[in-house]
Amino acid sequence: MKSPNVIRSFALVLAIAAAPFSVQVAHAHAALQQSTPAANAVVASPEAIDLVFNETLLPRASRLTLLMMHGSSTMPIEGFTTEIVNDGKTLRAKLPRPLAAGVYTVEYRAVGGDNHPMTGNFSFTVR
Repeated sequence: MKSPNVIRSFALVLAIAAAPFSVQVAHAHAALQQSTPAANAVVASPEAIDLVFNETLLPRASRLTLLMMHGSSTMPIEGFTTEIVNDGKTLRAKLPRPLAAGVYTVEYRAVGGDNHPMTGNFSFTVR
């Protein structure tokens, strides 16, 4: 039977050797870095909604949904177009008309080079 010190030493060596791989995996997914409008912002009606990610997105798999809060329910906003800009790192929704005053939620699905979908949401208010 091996002594506890040998086992601990071996475990420590394995942890140190695996550390660089865990850091790479943590940064392998598309992550939202900023948005315009920003989360929880109060703004005039935007012409577009931009979601900026840390890596290039796959256009066929990345998308966003815009919902307006209507009482205790939500109403989907339709008729906007989306495009990938900024060297593939920005998902942009171009709005065809001004948004009415109210609270909006953006729900997104972003897929980067690893083909792993990342989802999230945030809200902003149009005054």
